Amino acid sequence: MVWIMTKQPLDIDLELYELVFPGQLIGKAVIDSDARMVGVIRNVRIQIPSPSISLIIKGLDTEFTVKAENVQMIGNVVQLNVTIKHSEPIEVNDVIRLRNEIQEEIIHFFQVLQSR
Repeated sequence: MVWIMTKQPLDIDLELYELVFPGQLIGKAVIDSDARMVGVIRNVRIQIPSPSISLIIKGLDTEFTVKAENVQMIGNVVQLNVTIKHSEPIEVNDVIRLRNEIQEEIIHFFQVLQSR
């Protein structure tokens, strides 16, 4: 453990991944309040000391953040209680493609960590 002493508040951003993919959250399709499928959860971001929890969602040619308080329900999909206007609706085949892209990103990330 490393302790950093500073007069400035220390801001820490953590990005969390699950060890199994798709997991209980990572890789799930996301549906907005207009019942549009808008993306797939890439990871979870925790900001300290604010504290703040957000979902990072990968859509078609975009990536965006949704605060945890905007999640209405988590089941087979993640249902939001807000409309996402800046992301195009996606189809089931897009969910499969996005999941594959996210899985490749995670594998690459861990390969880079192992090589250090």
